[in-house]
Amino acid sequence: MEKNLYIYTNEFLLQMIQKKTISKYTQKNCFYMGERNTNRFLYKYMDLESAIISLTKGTIRFVEPYTWPDKFEGRFYNASYVQVEGASGNTPPVLACCLTHAPVNEASWKVYSSGKTGIGSRCVQFKINKKAFREAIAKSAKGFALYEGLVNYELDDYNILHLHERYSSVGTEKELFLEFFKDFDLASYLSLLLIKRQAFRHEQEQRYFLVPGENEMDLKGDFGAKDLSVCWTDFLEDVKISEDCTDTELVILTNVLRLQNIMIEPKRQYIYAADEEPITIDSNL
Repeated sequence: MEKNLYIYTNEFLLQMIQKKTISKYTQKNCFYMGERNTNRFLYKYMDLESAIISLTKGTIRFVEPYTWPDKFEGRFYNASYVQVEGASGNTPPVLACCLTHAPVNEASWKVYSSGKTGIGSRCVQFKINKKAFREAIAKSAKGFALYEGLVNYELDDYNILHLHERYSSVGTEKELFLEFFKDFDLASYLSLLLIKRQAFRHEQEQRYFLVPGENEMDLKGDFGAKDLSVCWTDFLEDVKISEDCTDTELVILTNVLRLQNIMIEPKRQYIYAADEEPITIDSNL
């Protein structure tokens, strides 16, 4: 099977990296990266306040995986690899930006506005041209190599929690451990950062990683976050905002877009709501 990671070179050429996988635990989650119509778009969710800042500054944020809220996700970034042969030099600090292939993702609309107040309680969805976005990031990320990959949702909670253990409880060597840690290299490391619980499969997430070059910082925790300069007009296709936004908030977002020469009229996104009255099932006779 092919690996689910790609590196974007300085010459803007994509090169697939081969990955050792087990069909029992992983899926063939690589996809065509060229010009055809399938998988052309990605979606980025932000709260309205963050969206306004990103548009105004002309940036998109990458963060270190230790900041991810799900405890399952940061475990392989924060882990010690001192006993892993081949890990030296292949577990660098990285920055990540997460997007989704799902055009309608009710969970994301709720997550990015949950627990916030004011304009932060509204969610914005950006529809992004994937090819143009990739080129914009690669152009701006000086001193970094750009990798991208689909998130792997094939491992259950138990296997994620015990993936770092070479031997099972009865002392046998685990095949899954060997698949991720034998012949360990940078691609193996990034594959670990693409693992996510099965419960989040609906997110259809894709991640972009910035790996620093030799002249960049080499200590984890020194990055935290990096706002990468981008021109949103190069890759932005459409904009939607929470259905419960006020007219004023909609006008504010519209004006911010226009100030950046983005002539897109943001629209409210209407999420499925429960029926007001109980439904009646038709007769089956």
